[in-house]
Amino acid sequence: MRILVTGGAGFVGSHLVERLANQKHKVFVLDDLSNGKEINLKSVWRKIKFYELDVSQSFSSHFSRMRFDAIYHLACFPRSMSFENPKRDVEVNVIGMVNVLELAKRDKTKVIFSSNSGIYDTSKIPIDENTPDNPKTPYDLDKLQAENYLKLYGDVFGVDYVVFRFATVYGPRQNLSPQWKPVVLEFISKLQKKQRPVVYWDGEQTRDFIYVDDVVDALILALDTKSASKETMILGSGKETSINELYKTISGILGVRIEPLHEAKKLGDIRRMRYSCRKAEQILGWKSKTSLEAGIRKILAAT
Repeated sequence: MRILVTGGAGFVGSHLVERLANQKHKVFVLDDLSNGKEINLKSVWRKIKFYELDVSQSFSSHFSRMRFDAIYHLACFPRSMSFENPKRDVEVNVIGMVNVLELAKRDKTKVIFSSNSGIYDTSKIPIDENTPDNPKTPYDLDKLQAENYLKLYGDVFGVDYVVFRFATVYGPRQNLSPQWKPVVLEFISKLQKKQRPVVYWDGEQTRDFIYVDDVVDALILALDTKSASKETMILGSGKETSINELYKTISGILGVRIEPLHEAKKLGDIRRMRYSCRKAEQILGWKSKTSLEAGIRKILAAT
């Protein structure tokens, strides 16, 4: 298949591109490298074609002579920065989707979209696809709007699609910066340097952690599963882990005992997170396989 991956040099995107390229698909990557890195694709660089383009700017002219069998739309503006720059969040997460759909409708190309489980109302758990939506950040709101555009283009123009709402994905190649601090990698990085990580709120807020390879498994399955057409599915582990528990786990694996710093709750933070992934299990025959401890050890082995 000829497949376009937006955000393909990023964290999840690069793992997906590797898998697709090694399965002999013809893969085209679109990424502006604002969060992604070319080095993430080094193992398959000669097997793919890379375009350094901004998804928020119209890009269909670059592919006027190409027809794609599928588009994986993973490019996004980070949730953690969406209150600081809501305009840019709209540009990337909403206008970016419109630009993807304008290309997809030309050839009726299937779109597989990485959305966000933070869209849901999290007041009751476990959360499944029937849980009402209750966005808590501009990012959540814009991901929901992107989903609505996807459904609209599906109804009006016949664009096929699959929506995945990700839980908290972790694994090798996550980008760590002053603006972007994914908690698993942040704890590992600080403890390896014998520095005190920051635990926000009281640390009893929970997350449903899912390893990146398990997410890629589902993304690949959606490519050829006809029953996934126009469905929305949650991808998570189904397990609830507090930030304090995560810290103890990483500290124990590394053998580093340092008391963390504590700071106030982050804007838009979620108190509890645990998802039912029964729908993905039923439609795709998919289930997460990697335990949290095993995933942490894989990160350490890769660094």
